[in-house]
Amino acid sequence: MRQNACRCSLIIGSMELLVKEILKNKEAAALPGLMESGGLPALVSGLSPVHRANLAAALKLCCDRPLFVICPDDSSAESFQRDISAMLGKPCRSLLMRDYTFHPTEAASRQQEQRRIAVLHALSKGESELTVCSVTGLMQRTMPREALTDAAMELYAGGSADIEEVERSLVKCGYVKAPQVEGPGQFARRGGILDFFSPGEKQPVRMEFWGDDIDSMGYFDISTQRREENVESCTILPAAETLTGLAEGGTAALAEKLEEMAERYGRKRTSQQSVELAVTMRADAEKLRNGVIMSDADRYLPYIYPASCGADYIPADALLFFDQPRRCAEKARDWAKQLSEDIKEQQRRARISAGSEYFALGFDALMKRLGDYPVYMADAFALGQPPLAPKTLTSLFAKQLPSYAGSAQAASEDVKLYLRQGYRVVVLAGDERRAGVLREFFSKEGIESAYSSALTELPGEGQVTVGIGAVSAGMEYPGIRLAVLTDSQLLRKSTRKAAKRKLPSDRKRIDSCADLAPGDYVVHENHGIGRFAGIVKMQVDGF
Repeated sequence: MRQNACRCSLIIGSMELLVKEILKNKEAAALPGLMESGGLPALVSGLSPVHRANLAAALKLCCDRPLFVICPDDSSAESFQRDISAMLGKPCRSLLMRDYTFHPTEAASRQQEQRRIAVLHALSKGESELTVCSVTGLMQRTMPREALTDAAMELYAGGSADIEEVERSLVKCGYVKAPQVEGPGQFARRGGILDFFSPGEKQPVRMEFWGDDIDSMGYFDISTQRREENVESCTILPAAETLTGLAEGGTAALAEKLEEMAERYGRKRTSQQSVELAVTMRADAEKLRNGVIMSDADRYLPYIYPASCGADYIPADALLFFDQPRRCAEKARDWAKQLSEDIKEQQRRARISAGSEYFALGFDALMKRLGDYPVYMADAFALGQPPLAPKTLTSLFAKQLPSYAGSAQAASEDVKLYLRQGYRVVVLAGDERRAGVLREFFSKEGIESAYSSALTELPGEGQVTVGIGAVSAGMEYPGIRLAVLTDSQLLRKSTRKAAKRKLPSDRKRIDSCADLAPGDYVVHENHGIGRFAGIVKMQVDGF
């Protein structure tokens, strides 16, 4: 350890300077310029999840375009969303997958579906600068942009609207009338007072009408039913993605179409399924004529809207970032296979006539459509063929730092080690209080601390900066001698303490597999008793 105390300053504010540092690595410096030079698609390997979010955020700052990130699944999309939102200090929307409803239900949960509608509407209005989606959420069929735009209704305090017409629009958009609003997709009316909870709003809205004039408008609390905050405007969005009332010609036209299809299937009589399907369609057509709300309208999605999916909502000037492109392809094809099996089962039960291709865009077709955008791809390893053939290949040397499991002492020792090696060290704390605790601890360890209210520059060589921020893991970039630690690494995870097993005193640790002969019995520390069969050279992804 150095004799002189290490210098430390507290930073509160933007992380943009820190985010851009990744592009100072010589392997990454040319990445922003590839759009002008024609070097895209590009594949960058060697990056863990937090580094991939860092690269995406840096490209967003340099290219000044809407950023659209595609992840393998919902879990990785949510993690990516949290990291990139923290790095850029801006809200990031996530377009995730929803479950199709092919069976009638008394009360279907549409929370995920309504979140999707809010994100799709923001994309259609050009109001989503940062969007993260799962590849399956992008492939799912949904209402076309035009249908969503036409269904959305803007209302303004002090403006005019016929309360009866607004109520009819709510019903058409899938809202359910209730005695009082308790969740999204519901509305209630008491004389000239109209309450509704739109997916596009953070809370339900209460409007008071005076004739055709909107006298007042404001959010109210669900539990107390009391108004909390006045608003100047609000947006009524559809409460579900598949709405029979939004079919061309309305519900009556859809009922007529189902009758025509039922007539065709009934004439076939080639199988029992055709006959049963005709009966199902006639029954559903009758429900539509009688104004019955179909909770399983997803069965008729191909007949309600023209083919459309999440990819149709990507901004024309967007920068696309593929997180783990090969895993995206695997997840997409696995999901498409499962969807196909589910649809075939519904066809056997005479509930669906259309094939699975009408419920999701194929992955190959999706890639063909996305090939027109500037695309960056990032992964941990450069193995196998990515879904888009890269024109530029580069690898970045970066390390994701491990958790310290609650040991601040271990973290301080790592900081000292980095400083001896001439690293610049940034330590991110969740808030000012925790930053103060860290500074105090560093001071006791011989790391002198200071306070600065705004981030104007990063630490120099052999210096530490304590800042305010939160990312999922620590990062190290050896090429530019930069280490970023986060106090989330110091949080001890609560786990149930496993009972220690008593091991025999005469046990002998095997230092090398060369000490073993095929057929020897061994005891693995985690997996128990086994028999050594030998060493096999395996081929993985062509290597």
